[in-house]
Amino acid sequence: MTDRTAKVALFWDESFLWGLIAYDTFREIGVEFDLLTSKDIREGALEGYRLLFVPGGWASDKIVALGDEGRERIRDFVDAGGSYFGICGGAGLALSHETGLALVHVSRMSTKARLPSFSGGIALEPVDAEHSMWRGFPDGAVFHAWWPGQFALEDADDVEVLAIYAKPAPGSFVTDLPVLPDMQWDYWERSYGINLQPERIIGEPAVIETRFGAGKVLLSYLHFETPGDKNGHAVFLNLLEYLAGVEPVTTPAPHDSGKTGFTDISEAMTIADSLRDSADRLISFGMKNFLWYQRNDWILQWRRGVRGVEYSTLAAMLRKLSVIMAAMEHLDEDTVDKLRRLREVSRPFFGDAPRLLLLERDAMSHGPISPLKTDDEQILALRKKLFSESKRCGGLFKEIIDLADEILLPLLREELRRDRR
Repeated sequence: MTDRTAKVALFWDESFLWGLIAYDTFREIGVEFDLLTSKDIREGALEGYRLLFVPGGWASDKIVALGDEGRERIRDFVDAGGSYFGICGGAGLALSHETGLALVHVSRMSTKARLPSFSGGIALEPVDAEHSMWRGFPDGAVFHAWWPGQFALEDADDVEVLAIYAKPAPGSFVTDLPVLPDMQWDYWERSYGINLQPERIIGEPAVIETRFGAGKVLLSYLHFETPGDKNGHAVFLNLLEYLAGVEPVTTPAPHDSGKTGFTDISEAMTIADSLRDSADRLISFGMKNFLWYQRNDWILQWRRGVRGVEYSTLAAMLRKLSVIMAAMEHLDEDTVDKLRRLREVSRPFFGDAPRLLLLERDAMSHGPISPLKTDDEQILALRKKLFSESKRCGGLFKEIIDLADEILLPLLREELRRDRR
């Protein structure tokens, strides 16, 4: 559990890759924070915090994890004066629909109407240039969006738009197509069967703010916490100061970890390292077969038709597990047991994933393929086993990341306690 010394709570459940990114960014910019789960929130753990930050991930999965009681706890927290800051999936969670928190009278634009697959740098144009988020930034500063949703603001008179999308930056993509001058977007839209024209997003709201009761609600489809993004991190810190009054800390507060019942760590390190190696080999396999390349340290750039964000997530989580395990001196036996289970659950995934990738590569040789639909029975069967038939993550992949997440959470909390000593 949290020690409640921080003003900011980071909602952990169903965030995975995006939770790890947020975790690392908070530590990098020097803002104290605690990790809260749905269970913590249902038990009243939001009391005493100023801000709940919700990172990306499937909003519908987050609402299931929260349950009705957790949902109402968050609404009560904001209504009483707390701030809610949601990025991407965390923004979607706050919206007004059946699976949302309804903190704002805004819905998400339908997939048919929006640009669903943009990723990379994009300039922002301030709508309210005097807002605290823009302190120190000129018009046209570039930030990052990663497959964002889009806000539908019909009849949202109580919502203030803080920023709109401007021009995509060099190096950005729409699905697996680079945004370049003179691209034949009409041709590619007919070929792929989805919206691809980057101009569809220009002028659309990217960051919005409203009030819910006495509290502030700030929602962004821009990932200001993107690793290595100095502009983004500066705006991220501006927003944290604005919403929660936090400032970077340089002297961590002492804290007793309270460790009991620990066992030798050597077996755990061996398992964690082997899982990381399996993930690295799979990423290398995809590169050798021209299915993706390493876009940066944390995300792949993949060809349309493979589950690139899922492979990126798997690799990031297993690498983090290996890194944090190396910093531990002891582990409780329950964590070691979970690592053994994780190794067993992962084996069939790492055995079948290369076969699926080769089948998908072969299918691509006949034209663009969909990440969900295909007439190939072998591809369908393997996709169902590894990822489920849904666009949302499932199958063996979801079993692996759920268990890895369960193992990581207490280790990350221990790391935060060490930071404060």
